Amino acid sequence: MSGRSTAAAEELAGELLALKKASGLSFAQLGEKTHYAKSSWERWVNGKQFPPRAAVESVVRLGGKDPAVLLALWDRADEERASAEEERASADEEPVPGDEATGAVPARPGRRRALWISAAAGLLVAAGVAVAAVTLAGEDPAPPPKVAGPATGCTGAGCEGRDPKKMNCGADAVTVRTGSIPKDLVIELRYSKACQAAWGRISFAQIGATVVVNNSDGAAQADVVHYDRDVYTPLIAAPDDGSVWVCAALPKDGPRSCTGRFIPSEEP
Repeated sequence: MSGRSTAAAEELAGELLALKKASGLSFAQLGEKTHYAKSSWERWVNGKQFPPRAAVESVVRLGGKDPAVLLALWDRADEERASAEEERASADEEPVPGDEATGAVPARPGRRRALWISAAAGLLVAAGVAVAAVTLAGEDPAPPPKVAGPATGCTGAGCEGRDPKKMNCGADAVTVRTGSIPKDLVIELRYSKACQAAWGRISFAQIGATVVVNNSDGAAQADVVHYDRDVYTPLIAAPDDGSVWVCAALPKDGPRSCTGRFIPSEEP
């Protein structure tokens, strides 16, 4: 799974493959019955990509079985993936040299904080002098540096199948496209620039209504209204040069509608 496979994830892919074979369905037929793209099922079943939890549930229920066991396996695989990502992030951090490397004693946390504050103060003073010099020369001062976006749990393809709330992608998210199915159902395409990802959301929907977010790479994520009147999909990658859009359908092969396509690079 793009170099991020774990033992539980591989076991899950094997179970999905067994379910597909038992169903006798092609990838296209599986996609039609579960509202996910056939290309997505091909990646999930062959272990190329980690599937969303709702997709696993949908294929188990398609065979008339209780999804509890397989969903427990999905939860374990998702935890292993998260742990693996944390370990990689920790390994990427540059270690602070200590006595053995330089003979110097590492600064204590309080000492490091004091040094950081002193350095920051010095930079601020220097910046103020530079702005004053430019202003006296009759020129406009340089614009202030841009503030970094919100801290997120994933970006791009790494967000596939993840929950937008848990990944903090909602911190800077905006609704970029909308649609509806008369009279009430509202469709929204939500986009996070910080996460470089998008997801679909429907409101005022009936139980059984579905929402699917798609991108131009052929990936898709979906969910179904099980209770209440709204639901949102897992995340999908939204590359700058690609497009994303959302479709929704009423239950029992009811009316279907889609939003327009959103291309990040073409937006102001």
